[in-house]
Amino acid sequence: MAYGDPADKALLRLEVRRYVGRCEGNEGLVQRADSLRELARLAATTLPYRIANEMEAREAQRHLLLAAEDRARELIVEQVAVFAKAGQDHRVGLRSKMVEDWANLTGPLSHLRTWAKGKLTMAEQSLLP
Repeated sequence: MAYGDPADKALLRLEVRRYVGRCEGNEGLVQRADSLRELARLAATTLPYRIANEMEAREAQRHLLLAAEDRARELIVEQVAVFAKAGQDHRVGLRSKMVEDWANLTGPLSHLRTWAKGKLTMAEQSLLP
């Protein structure tokens, strides 16, 4: 098929709309996600090569990634707050669980691991006598 073929253009527009719809649906799932593993899975929605140059599809992917990053930051802040409120004997277990949970931050959310470790270090330092 030639690139200027009207049927090919219509199929391309249909594929873009389908991808945008999938991203919008995943944005709703991101808002309800309660684990970092689920967020990483939802954020890893790949952009098909055929529609990679379409701005509408790129914009939908960007919105999805921003929503996933915001939700991941919220979950990490909640985890650190629970760590700060926990008793001294529970903190060791919580810390190891959080670090294990943060290992699930892969793909487009992998940069949040460093951010999360920084938040945890700040919380630990504020608890020192």
